Amino acid sequence: MGKKDITLQDFLGDPYIFADLFNGCCFGGEQVIHAEELSPLDSVQCTKDNRGTPGKRARDIKKLLYCQSPAAVLAVENQEYTDYRMAVRCMRYDADEYERQIKEIMSRHKEQDGISYFDEEDRILPVLTLVLYYGRDEWKRPRTLFDVLDFRNAQAFQGRIPDYPVQILSVRTDIDIELFRTELREVMGILQRADDKEAMRRFFDENRQAFSRMTERGFEVIICSTNSRKLRKYILKNTEGGNVDMCRAFDEWMEDCRKEGEARGIKIGEERGRLRGEKRGEKRGEKRGIKEGEKRLSQLILTLGAEGRTADILRVAEDASLRNRLYRKYGL
Repeated sequence: MGKKDITLQDFLGDPYIFADLFNGCCFGGEQVIHAEELSPLDSVQCTKDNRGTPGKRARDIKKLLYCQSPAAVLAVENQEYTDYRMAVRCMRYDADEYERQIKEIMSRHKEQDGISYFDEEDRILPVLTLVLYYGRDEWKRPRTLFDVLDFRNAQAFQGRIPDYPVQILSVRTDIDIELFRTELREVMGILQRADDKEAMRRFFDENRQAFSRMTERGFEVIICSTNSRKLRKYILKNTEGGNVDMCRAFDEWMEDCRKEGEARGIKIGEERGRLRGEKRGEKRGEKRGIKEGEKRLSQLILTLGAEGRTADILRVAEDASLRNRLYRKYGL
């Protein structure tokens, strides 16, 4: 399991976040599930392989919903990449949980009656599994068991074989963050914008008060999703009493990115001027080339800064194709 999975698992394991996820994604934001009604369950489930050999299978997060009495088992599986086995995996996970409950009931009967059995009146709890997908590419398939079954030579059986839908939730396309009531809203908002620093900056600016109260668990998810060591440095610098002033940390991070972009831009301008001067074979041409390169890139950086496109400043220093396109766009 990767660090990103572990961090997200720890964050979603909080009962308030867990309840908020299910209420927002399954019940349109209605407060059907409450944190105090959730109890942790062992995520390791006993199972058997095709040969009948006992083994274990670990789920990401699993909790018992207790409404005066046990009501349901709720589970979450985190996915960063599309897994075409997901429908079968979820079937196995859920079936293993049902089997665990049956064995528990049979053991209870044996203690009470001296014989192990599952009676006509016995009931097991329903299991609901959400697959939280936070990858970049669209999750197209599978969303049901039928998506991986080949009925080309067995069409007569299709109407008699039960399908098994999978509750796939793509963070980028399937989740309305306005339905959340905890910091899950801000974390999911960043995950939805992880590839666009400018969009992240706007989201921060619009939600400064909420980000100023963010917990360490929340900021760990953000750090992992943005893959930024520098952001971690600025967040740690602005952490007090377990809470993080994400707005200040993000402002400092973006300013650092801007300065780094300017420094790289000047260096690129100097190199372009030097090469241009060598080609002409004149010292005067070299100086002019350096000056022109610096001036041209500086003008581009100032233009981008004036338009609030701070995220693009670093990109133009690294991406020659983008730099040339912007030169042409602004007539530089």
